[in-house]
Amino acid sequence: MARRLRWRGAVVAAAILAGYGAVVASGTLLLAATIPLAYLAYGAVSTATVPAELAVTRRIEPRVAPPGRPVTVTLSVTNDGDRTVSDLRVVDPVPPALAVLDGSPRGGRTLASGETLTLTYTVVARRGEFDFPPARLRVRGAGAGAVATADRQPAGDGRLVCRLDADAPPLSDAGDTRVGRLTTETPGDGLTFHSTREYRHGDPAGRIDWRGYAKQSELSTVNYDRQVSATVVFVLDARSVSRVAAGPGRPTAVELGAYAATRAMNTLLATGHDIAVAVVGVDGDGPGGLTWLPPGAGSQQRSKAISVLDDAIDTPPAPDSAATRQARKLGELAGREAQFVLVSPLLDDAPVEMVGLWSGTGQSRTVLSPDIVASNTVSGQYEQVRRRTRLSRCQAGGARAIDWRRGTPLPTILEAVFAVEAHRAGAGVRAGGGH
Repeated sequence: MARRLRWRGAVVAAAILAGYGAVVASGTLLLAATIPLAYLAYGAVSTATVPAELAVTRRIEPRVAPPGRPVTVTLSVTNDGDRTVSDLRVVDPVPPALAVLDGSPRGGRTLASGETLTLTYTVVARRGEFDFPPARLRVRGAGAGAVATADRQPAGDGRLVCRLDADAPPLSDAGDTRVGRLTTETPGDGLTFHSTREYRHGDPAGRIDWRGYAKQSELSTVNYDRQVSATVVFVLDARSVSRVAAGPGRPTAVELGAYAATRAMNTLLATGHDIAVAVVGVDGDGPGGLTWLPPGAGSQQRSKAISVLDDAIDTPPAPDSAATRQARKLGELAGREAQFVLVSPLLDDAPVEMVGLWSGTGQSRTVLSPDIVASNTVSGQYEQVRRRTRLSRCQAGGARAIDWRRGTPLPTILEAVFAVEAHRAGAGVRAGGGH
């Protein structure tokens, strides 16, 4: 228990009144000097303790979250004793690496028997494991001269885990056994009607338009939308300029980009596509100093991809000059059938130049840009305009540009990224007859 002398002014007042009263021989002043002394004595004899009957619980929802996900923390203190606890103050220490987005981890009130004090606040998840320290309880005595402080380990949750694949469903090694869902203009076998053409010798009987034959006595063959699978190369911009966050305790653009790639590749792998992963901006052991995971499918490929992305977040950035060389090498490795998905905050012109390098090889290109630029300052608004200009330049160069703004659910963004029009040309994809 820590005691504090809060009545220093009373000591001074008593001394002045008593001394002046003695000089002027005034009984009234001497009597008045006893009043502050009474307050001083009351504070001196008061005591404070933190009752053992105070039950503390903590709930973290969700306990496992991806980067950028708001996480709600609820701390409850219940007075299970028979006596009222006056002037209770509670603090739930937040790990220094996390930022409080809403609410407060502090609170206080008088707690009668059976009552509960509840603190609710929201933090922003960032990659890693974060242990919450014990809650701190402080009780003041009746005269506020004594203060008792105790740390209590709450029951319930005490750790927040943030992983790139936190919200990814299980993935079978065989996927869902379906051919990829991208559609080309070239008709073929499938389920969705595309067109009819004149019957040719050898056409399967199942594709003959028998209803049309019954009406017109002419044989015709039905064409369907041809389903194809794609090789999608996720390119993570992990350069030093991209290792910034929207504010203290928030995930960096590299963390958000790695999460977006993880979520997207899980969807693609489950629907029959191959994925590859490349990281620009760090020194890798692949061709040309590139961090490179060749195309593959299944749960093992996802595990390898997540490992590559995790390592990219923790690896120190390479010199800026390496990124252009790595991007050029990537264009050679991916092949003409690959589709590029560049994940970058677009804080400089280098990503725009990368997209331009890949345009010469004929590959399909998509730019997914997480927004981490604050717009509540003049300089932030200026940088936001420059970022959106770069998005427009990527789009003008033939790439699909997606602005992932804060507060927009990632699944909604990914649906926009990988929604393919019914008559999209087959460039950049390969027929789904096999991987």
